[in-house]
Amino acid sequence: MSGESDPGLDLTRLRAVRGRRTDPAQLLEQISAYRDRHGGMWVAWSGGKDSTAVVDLARRVDADVPVVFYDCGLDFPETRTYIAELTRVWNLNLHVVPTEPDLLTLLIAAGDFDPAAPTRQVRLDVRRAMITDPATRAHTRFGPANLWGVRAGESSGRLQLYRTQAAHGRRCGYRAGGGLVSRTDGTTTYSPIWNWTTEHVWEYLAARNIAPNPIYAKLTTLGATPAMPASTP
Repeated sequence: MSGESDPGLDLTRLRAVRGRRTDPAQLLEQISAYRDRHGGMWVAWSGGKDSTAVVDLARRVDADVPVVFYDCGLDFPETRTYIAELTRVWNLNLHVVPTEPDLLTLLIAAGDFDPAAPTRQVRLDVRRAMITDPATRAHTRFGPANLWGVRAGESSGRLQLYRTQAAHGRRCGYRAGGGLVSRTDGTTTYSPIWNWTTEHVWEYLAARNIAPNPIYAKLTTLGATPAMPASTP
């Protein structure tokens, strides 16, 4: 990464929270087993802290693992720069899958930019357009098994997702479900950090000397909910 003094690239705060989850040897074994069980895998990467940690874990198992970025067309410039820089530094096997339509086209079609529109002109299914559909195309191209950085602690819906998959996960050899999601279309997705807290993610990035996406620092400066550790615990 560059040596610029951008606070978003300053690892001092991250090193302050180094802790007990910086040795992922067991996770690397689980990722390797998941890949071998399915004959390959790919990784979904958004440029956020969680998926960045998973990309790093995956590349430690397979340096040439396909890494897929869903391009909605409206990502923060900082995120695009961050992805490009890490791709260069890590020599990633990066693939860009554009969303269809892009997010701006979708919002315009929905009437979100027309103050005179009393209601939406079309039903807006952002999740399908931005995640589900590009993921389906990625599965078709790169195989039925992929990794992502979705954590149970992020929302009650994600916690419930992993709970409903727990029985199947145990049958496949993953602890307490192990973050495995199996679908009726035959595809599976595994999150090796499914049970990590936000602090655990920052600890891992600090231990690996991985600078965070600078957008976190910018959003904090603008008054958004702090996404980075502010001080030593």
